[in-house]
Amino acid sequence: MPEIPAASITICMGSSCFSRGNSRNIEVVQDFLKTQNLPPAIELSGHLCEGQCKSGPNVTINGKMYHEVDPIVIVGLLNHFVPKP
Repeated sequence: MPEIPAASITICMGSSCFSRGNSRNIEVVQDFLKTQNLPPAIELSGHLCEGQCKSGPNVTINGKMYHEVDPIVIVGLLNHFVPKP
């Protein structure tokens, strides 16, 4: 049986979100996941535009989309939603 992710993080890779900050948010998430002693079942993925460009950059964590996410906001979301060991 496949392991259920402890957290699922999806970053919009559409051109608007990417250029408005998700290019940096990807780096922040990857650094966060590398430096924390987290369970291995954290799922990080990207997706194409979902039509929420005006509210971007958009990041979805555990199925809920967050808008206007900058590096400070993403760290706060990660600290809140990503389970600690």
